[in-house]
Amino acid sequence: MPPTPPRLRDIEILLAAAEGGSLGAAARRLGLSQPALSQAIARLEGAVGQPLLLRGPRGSFASEAGARFLARCQRLMGQLQAGLSACRSTARIGLLTDTAIETHRAIVRAGSFSAAARLRGVSLPTLARTARGLEGALGVPLYRRAAGGMVPLPGGMELGRRFALAAEELDQGLAELAASGRVEWFRLGTLPMLPQDELAGAIATLGAGLRVTLRDGTHAALLDELRHGALDAILGALRGTVPEDVVQEVLAADPFVIAAAATHPLAGAAITPVALAAQDWVLPEPGLPRRATAEAILAALPHRPRLALETNSPHATIALLRRTQALALLSRRQVAAATGLVALPATPLGPARVIGLTTRRDWLPTPGQRAVLDALRAAFGAASPGGAGCG
Repeated sequence: MPPTPPRLRDIEILLAAAEGGSLGAAARRLGLSQPALSQAIARLEGAVGQPLLLRGPRGSFASEAGARFLARCQRLMGQLQAGLSACRSTARIGLLTDTAIETHRAIVRAGSFSAAARLRGVSLPTLARTARGLEGALGVPLYRRAAGGMVPLPGGMELGRRFALAAEELDQGLAELAASGRVEWFRLGTLPMLPQDELAGAIATLGAGLRVTLRDGTHAALLDELRHGALDAILGALRGTVPEDVVQEVLAADPFVIAAAATHPLAGAAITPVALAAQDWVLPEPGLPRRATAEAILAALPHRPRLALETNSPHATIALLRRTQALALLSRRQVAAATGLVALPATPLGPARVIGLTTRRDWLPTPGQRAVLDALRAAFGAASPGGAGCG
């Protein structure tokens, strides 16, 4: 990203100039002098490092790079307008300032005025003054007093999320303009029990200009980051129900199996409910799809087996299975990749489990981001792109 990010006001001016095809007409419509408008466009072109508007005797028109950037700017404005609508403000986007936007984003991200002031490195009165100024400009309440101080209202939360997505559109636009040699980062959230060999294989195929940042976490935490623009995609077991603003894409089936050490007495033997009930089990914590599936299996046994360990860590589970005769529920691919483990010959367990990608529904990936997605699809053997799964 350039040292001085483009200003929102300069982006508005660029859009107005490109829409009318005349700098003079755009200046009159915005109430600016033509030199002031030209300076704003020049400042923006300096920030992005490329000419965006070409001037000629018949007016001004977008360059090839400018057309791509303008499309991103229009999407940026769409996110800002959606945020204003969400908090029921009828104010113009032109009343927003870069400082107010960043301040409100910090409040939403940190959860309160005091935490946001620490995050931004400003005094609480300074931050509160900016926040109250935004509230006054928009003409709607954005915050309320709580035990921990001033916190955002639901409308303010959605406004902050839209501000974050608008910033992502700008970052993507800058990435599309960047000269070759600039490294583009793809932020990928990864869920537990994700097959690592396929993931590593996908990353190994990427060119020198692409890098992937991996962030492990629970589905709820990663989904929140995705919806706020802090992640580009989530990779892992798909869920049956997700918010309307995200979409799931099936990559490959990876059903649950009962895993055991290769030396376990049940390996290769006939599996009966009595035999399963006689073993110790390793279970994940409640709340995960894997725990729900395991509980359904245990409920059908003659009696509840002894719990050897409760952990969400696949690594700890695999290590314990190798050293004991305990059983656990893992994915088929995970067992295949783990030396010394086997899947017991049991019938399919629980609902269909599939590995896939979760992205924002209105997300428009850059060419670099599409290359990462294609590498993941190829590595995981995508068979049903665009489908929805559950897990």
